[in-house]
Amino acid sequence: MDVCNETTTEAGESFPAPPSVRWSQVWRRRLDNDRGELVRFWPVVQNMVVQELRVRYQRSFMGFLWTLINPLLMMAVLSVVFSNLMPAPPPGSGSYSLYLLAGMVPWTFMAGSIGESAVCIIMNEVLIRKIYIPKLVFPLVRVLINLVTSVLSLVALFLIMVPLGARPSISMIFLPVAIALYFAFTLGLSLLVATANTFFRDCGHLVGVFIQAWYFATPIIYRAGDFKESLQWRFWLNPAFYFIEIFHDILCDGAWPQLSLVLTAAALATASLGIGYATFKSNEDKMVFRL
Repeated sequence: MDVCNETTTEAGESFPAPPSVRWSQVWRRRLDNDRGELVRFWPVVQNMVVQELRVRYQRSFMGFLWTLINPLLMMAVLSVVFSNLMPAPPPGSGSYSLYLLAGMVPWTFMAGSIGESAVCIIMNEVLIRKIYIPKLVFPLVRVLINLVTSVLSLVALFLIMVPLGARPSISMIFLPVAIALYFAFTLGLSLLVATANTFFRDCGHLVGVFIQAWYFATPIIYRAGDFKESLQWRFWLNPAFYFIEIFHDILCDGAWPQLSLVLTAAALATASLGIGYATFKSNEDKMVFRL
């Protein structure tokens, strides 16, 4: 018996075409899915952060207190060394030690987060292959660990602010907003670096060099005002400049940050988080084949 396998023209025309899906709908669905998974896996995130901090100081006599003592000792060393090395600040410019520490604490948060996020997917290869955990969790955990350490460093900084000549001011209530913007900016860069290093391992070696160069290009150990006005526009090209200046305004000068700084920092944080998230999610499914 003859069997006809060809699809008739009439049947092909009557079959409904698949509905076209817009990119906006795809990304909205991904955002909703990730939001739900982060809520579902939030106890895992908390456990990983606590476990990392516990392992870091286990079997030491002071234990978890080192998270507070360590930044205090580091700040004391930096304050003594740089205060003697750097020239005396002009009158009325405030304590140089306080200026240095107000920039160093947020910078350490970003540098540590990016450096650790670069290898977080590779270091958790066994866990990724064994059980299902959203890969987004791993860079998020690294950023949260550094955030906890930085908040404790800020507490240590508050303890030595009065001896350094600073006084608490009302502008400090803006500090949580500054930290939130900086967290979003850092998380976006961390997602970007985690993706790049998973596919191109050479990237991990370049991250440390790039962060070191970025550190010296950012006014942390020197003041932007020390340069001629005709040269200061170069700092505007540095994304970290706006965030560090916000912390300088709040912690060092005891003043409200300039509105232009805050708006630029908010735009940079949004762009960084958007680009980092889009890059990470676009390559997330292919990461397991590059481990």
